[in-house]
Amino acid sequence: MRRILPSMHFLENFMPIMSNEKFAVDVLGQAADIEFYEAVELGFIKDTACRHAIRNIVENRGWQLTQWCSPVIADKGLSLSSLDPKERKKAIACAKELLAGIAETGAKRCGLQSGPDPKTDELRVEAKKALFESCIELSETAKQYDGMYLLFEPLDRFVHKKQLLGPIKEVTEWFANLKKECSNFYIHWDSAHEVLGGADLKESVTLAAPYLAQLHICNCINDPQHPYYGDHHMDIGQAPDYKTWGYLTPKVGSEILKTVAAFEPCDGVEITYCALEVRAHLADDLWAKERLIRTFLTEAFDLAGIAHK
Repeated sequence: MRRILPSMHFLENFMPIMSNEKFAVDVLGQAADIEFYEAVELGFIKDTACRHAIRNIVENRGWQLTQWCSPVIADKGLSLSSLDPKERKKAIACAKELLAGIAETGAKRCGLQSGPDPKTDELRVEAKKALFESCIELSETAKQYDGMYLLFEPLDRFVHKKQLLGPIKEVTEWFANLKKECSNFYIHWDSAHEVLGGADLKESVTLAAPYLAQLHICNCINDPQHPYYGDHHMDIGQAPDYKTWGYLTPKVGSEILKTVAAFEPCDGVEITYCALEVRAHLADDLWAKERLIRTFLTEAFDLAGIAHK
């Protein structure tokens, strides 16, 4: 059996305040008083003093910390799978800088993504080779930081995010070879990307299981005729029916959790953490949003018969 515990996706759940790093750190300190979560996920933090403050919060709380570096790389227009050697070199250099920065916060997990899909099978083969080489270099860099490992998140290829690493069977075949070279790389699995890719959720997470370090349960609209089709990190519904335009309910979440909990432990990962990925907006009452997220996750864990602690 695999141990699985809840994580707070602070980056998404408190998105409106993330640009004000000092204020966000203050709110993170308040969030640390919530007993439910056993881990936390943040984006990249630029300010050195804020990094040190985060480290104190995380260490005092006993949280596992993941920081997502993929948005920074993408926002710079860079790709770790680029077929342009100069661009790929810039992407690697950027990622190395980010690794050094998140090490100051005490983060043990760094989240990455592949890069845009080059749209033909021939180019995908070459892009995967390029990504493989990028990963080997980043794997060596991550070894400089005690206990740090790297996460790759497969995204959808054809619907919304349109990334190189998409279809889960293809991803795991590629990842099996990477793992032989880079023991500190793992998969981060996201239910919304898998739904949008047409995957059966249980089959998909089972394929990822040997490399699965953490996951997101995320709502999305999977009807191609709907105007908001895609992965928008959409809200979840409220009790008792939890109805939304999307597919996600606590029952669906519980089935994912039960499936993951039934796996054998993943080599090198003591605990698999699961967050509910919901993006908050400026008009939201952020603490009310957090309570809704926590209520949903609690119900999913309870339906799955999995303890929160």
